[in-house]
Amino acid sequence: MSILRPYRTRALLILISIATLASAQAETITWNVQLKYGITAAGIKKAIADAKAHFTKAPSDQVILEFDKGTYYLEDRSEQEGIINLSHVKPGLEGRLIFKGQGMDKTTLVFSDDKHAIVGRQTYRVTMMGMHMTRKNYTVSQGHVVSLSPGKIILDIQPGFPTPLDIFNPDSSQGRYLRRYQDSKTDPQIIQPDNEQIPWQSARHIEGQRWQLTLKRKSQTANYPLGSLIGIKSKHGGQTYWFMGGSDFIFDSVKWTHKTRGVFRGSFGNIQILNCVTDRAPAILGQVPCLASPGGGPQIGQPWDKPITGNIVRNCRFIGSGDDAVAFFHAEGSVTDCYIQDAFARGILLSNSPKVVAENNELVRCPIQRSKDHRLPGAPPLDQQKTKR
Repeated sequence: MSILRPYRTRALLILISIATLASAQAETITWNVQLKYGITAAGIKKAIADAKAHFTKAPSDQVILEFDKGTYYLEDRSEQEGIINLSHVKPGLEGRLIFKGQGMDKTTLVFSDDKHAIVGRQTYRVTMMGMHMTRKNYTVSQGHVVSLSPGKIILDIQPGFPTPLDIFNPDSSQGRYLRRYQDSKTDPQIIQPDNEQIPWQSARHIEGQRWQLTLKRKSQTANYPLGSLIGIKSKHGGQTYWFMGGSDFIFDSVKWTHKTRGVFRGSFGNIQILNCVTDRAPAILGQVPCLASPGGGPQIGQPWDKPITGNIVRNCRFIGSGDDAVAFFHAEGSVTDCYIQDAFARGILLSNSPKVVAENNELVRCPIQRSKDHRLPGAPPLDQQKTKR
């Protein structure tokens, strides 16, 4: 045995030398997506396929997919899950796939609303940076109260905004709620006292801009003064991103409008969301929307997923999210140096996540909730709900 040890040591040193040499020879390769593929759903799909093939030969390389200034509409009519599909992207431990725009105010990707914008199953070591992701159409609505009765509310929808039927999702009974806002053309803000989320279930056109909403609680009369401004949300369409399984994903300097909710599931950890923005879309006929989107913001983990670690949300600005602006479920990490305003539900939700550090955040008209339970205070017991997040 003692005779073999020098040979084993020498073999180990050779392997270490080979690994060190491979790392030293790793390259950063930049492909201009517009010039090489075209910034379309099909072009991006081909770029990702080429990057995956490249990593099989040079796993330690960094491949940068560079996106030029401009606005690009992305629609995919194939059977793949998302418009940008990152499933099974897995560079080596030193490698990385980077999507690099020219800045959130310079490179805009406009996704069709019928699918998740980005999907990934078993996705590793990816960065998306310097871009604005949005949808083609407005995804929320609002209007002024005309009349109230038990189980019903009649609203005049503001000119240019979608009708309640435009944003209605007939395939789901969840995610349709109302809240009252200050009636401001430039900065509608959530009214704080006595303003719970009121669920609605159907809409009927009366005439012109006037619509009747039927409330889920048939005996409830909404406590809204006549003439008050009401934000209307109805979750529909695809998510802005949806990941199941993997590790090490970075969003850096990315802005989201129209659709802001994204989910990391399946024990996906080591997530970083840095210098990012969710915001309301531009004004319609001079009226700023109450809501940025019908959904919340980043969701790190889910209530019944396994624990995850290494997650960072830092220096972000989340305005008008349609649910929780940022949520951790059964996760560890930190939320720091963020400005969060007028989230429809919680500004920060830390559900079953006692080790998350939340420091130096400014929350305006939305709370932070630390609890084992992910539901809003006062919600009915779980066995009385059919909630799917």
